[in-house]
Amino acid sequence: MDSRDLHRRLVDLIEQPISPQLLSYVSHRASLVIASPPLNHDDHSIVPSIQHFVPLLVQRSCVSSGTLIGSLVYLDRLQRRVATVPSSSPCSCQRIFLATLIVTTKVLHDTSPKNRYWARYTSLFPLEEVNIMERQFLSLMVSHCMKLRRGFVFIPHLCVFPI
Repeated sequence: MDSRDLHRRLVDLIEQPISPQLLSYVSHRASLVIASPPLNHDDHSIVPSIQHFVPLLVQRSCVSSGTLIGSLVYLDRLQRRVATVPSSSPCSCQRIFLATLIVTTKVLHDTSPKNRYWARYTSLFPLEEVNIMERQFLSLMVSHCMKLRRGFVFIPHLCVFPI
């Protein structure tokens, strides 16, 4: 596939409404960033699985498919940076995805929700934690944040995503 075909496919994907397949794919990619212990649903935990968290957050925040695709770039870059870091928190994937979506939204859009709204969208994390998540994410990604647009053309795993 040449770069024009890839560009056309990506533009088509960005312009489409968010599909269940895209949500599933983003959830899967978010689950791969860091190894976290499984959620224990026997204790009536309020933390949903990443497969439920991503669609819920996307629905509540009204992000676009373009923003979700942009978050894939950051998730991929973050995975390369923290792949060997173990996590002791069962909600690490959810925290990483939330921080990724916040930063992606802020980078791509002139206006974006304030962190207090992101805290409401999740209904899991207080504002202070959301602020910490964003700062931690930025400290890991500081050298990559403004290179996002260039990263769009180098997402080979999207080539297999049905449009």
